[in-house]
Amino acid sequence: MFSQNNPRKPRMVLKGNGMTYIWRRNPLIVMWLSATFPGFGHIIMNQYARGLLLTLSEVVINTLGHVNEAMVYTFCGEFELAKSTLEPRWMYGYLIVYFYSMWSSYHSAFALNRLSHLSELEDTKMTRLHISSFEVQYLERKNPVMSIVWSFFFPGLGFLYNQRIFLGI
Repeated sequence: MFSQNNPRKPRMVLKGNGMTYIWRRNPLIVMWLSATFPGFGHIIMNQYARGLLLTLSEVVINTLGHVNEAMVYTFCGEFELAKSTLEPRWMYGYLIVYFYSMWSSYHSAFALNRLSHLSELEDTKMTRLHISSFEVQYLERKNPVMSIVWSFFFPGLGFLYNQRIFLGI
């Protein structure tokens, strides 16, 4: 039917720049991450280009629309100052990016959950070692507490500890 060396739906890919794997995620949690900051839900699902694009567009639109300034004035009770600060055209763009990010991450989580289920049904073998000119990648058990400790000292080091090179950078 298919070769174990080249499965149709692999669980993970191990390369010199990091390891990417498919595992089931709760779509509501992924959507919540996108609600906290657009693009974060995509990044947690290894969709780095889409997540980075949504994150950067949110930052640019937020800056040009003066959304955070208007929020600060609103929290201080200065509603008229908040209305005069806010750029309505950019606010509509902000809402579109915000809701699209939540919707897209929710639906992407469902799609990845289906692929994860299919790869589990195929029972594919995982590659445990990848040697390249860039570096040697291998699977090993990681301690989540050590990841937190490394991230405490410098943001991104926890991702490097977990062999997530692009997220670490």
